[in-house]
Amino acid sequence: MRAISSLICSLMLPCAILGGTFFLAHNPMLLPQPVEGIVPALPFVLAISGGAIAWQFKRSRAVFLLVLISLSCWFITLFLPGMSSTGLQLRFAFELSALLLPINMFVLAFTEDRGVLTLWGFLTGTMLVLQAAVVGAMFLDGNSYHIVGLLQRLVATVDAFHPIPEQFFSWTILPQPVLFFTTAILLILILYLLWKPARRDTMHVSLITSCIAGMAAYHYVTDSATSALFFSAAALIVTLSLFQDSYFMAYVDELTDLPSRRALNADFKKLGRKYALAMVDIDHFKKFNDTYGHDIGDDVLRMVAGHLSRISGGGTAYRYGGEEFTIVFPKGIASEVYSHLDDLRQKIATTDFHIRSGKRAPKKKVNSRKKSTVNVTISIGVADRNDTKQSPMDVVKQADKALYKAKGAGRNTVSIAKPPRNTRPQSKPRGGEKNNSSRRNVFKD
Repeated sequence: MRAISSLICSLMLPCAILGGTFFLAHNPMLLPQPVEGIVPALPFVLAISGGAIAWQFKRSRAVFLLVLISLSCWFITLFLPGMSSTGLQLRFAFELSALLLPINMFVLAFTEDRGVLTLWGFLTGTMLVLQAAVVGAMFLDGNSYHIVGLLQRLVATVDAFHPIPEQFFSWTILPQPVLFFTTAILLILILYLLWKPARRDTMHVSLITSCIAGMAAYHYVTDSATSALFFSAAALIVTLSLFQDSYFMAYVDELTDLPSRRALNADFKKLGRKYALAMVDIDHFKKFNDTYGHDIGDDVLRMVAGHLSRISGGGTAYRYGGEEFTIVFPKGIASEVYSHLDDLRQKIATTDFHIRSGKRAPKKKVNSRKKSTVNVTISIGVADRNDTKQSPMDVVKQADKALYKAKGAGRNTVSIAKPPRNTRPQSKPRGGEKNNSSRRNVFKD
């Protein structure tokens, strides 16, 4: 569920840019006069600035994608209209360029960032330059260049392919093969994104939306200003995806998908005078890693984080570090959020955790039949702000002391730091919970 919500957030900004561009394309009178004058140069300005940022962020795919967008914009808005070649050759160059744009985006979607000044970067850049040279060569005299003449005949054959009556595509200048091929590529990219939403690759999202913007630019080829507007949108989407990536790297924990400690410190500044903080620690986590291996330990962290992300009572969970988590209740006190934390503790304690095979061999030998399913428990310490001079870190320290108290009380408990009167007593492991069995409570001091 967290992965789906993260995917939706990643799609919001590029879709908003794409929708705004379509709106401006149909309402050009809304563009101020000074802006209209810089629209032809805007794609190149955005591509150069975005490429510089991508280079600094070591995002080579974004660099080559912006180069691809710049080359396509150069042919469509500057190069093609100014050529004195025949209309047939112009059509060939247009169709080949329109076909190469989604193909290259598809290839970049399934490659990794391996640098620009590397062998991979050299080969990728060379391929883009060669493709640009082939498209440029389409304007030369086909009778003198047999290879170009062959390409012209091939493209003419593709252009003559009309499996669907042409009247259904009279709304666009793009040929049917290009539309079908681009649609197939977009469907594959979208299905892959839905198949692995947890991947959180903002570049993959930007490739989908920038491909749509690029095809819209080819659709408006007869209006160079509108075409440049869509290429600008594509370059802007790619550039902003770099900042989205940077945000996720800085504020989201890669392993658990929870907000990181940096996000916690930033949110501390937004708290009012009444709030509660809980420190959560996984019991015997080091022994769990030593017994089953660190890969299984990572699975435990993800499982616990999944439960923490669904905490009730208006709380927000953060990865504090290691096996420790923090839950912030911006509107509540310790006695009020106690029941929500205790429910969380019980849900985790009664959840069967299945040891998956194929992980790294553990340090200790374990009977796989008996230990294929175990239970994980957590200890929680909670404190609230009860003094106007208290800082969030002071409350964290109090919650941490309560956490140690919960550990000393036998673990799998919720402890309140300095509980006020008429609050519920600290919980003890309840009889009948699964973690009391010798099979499931596998670690004891």
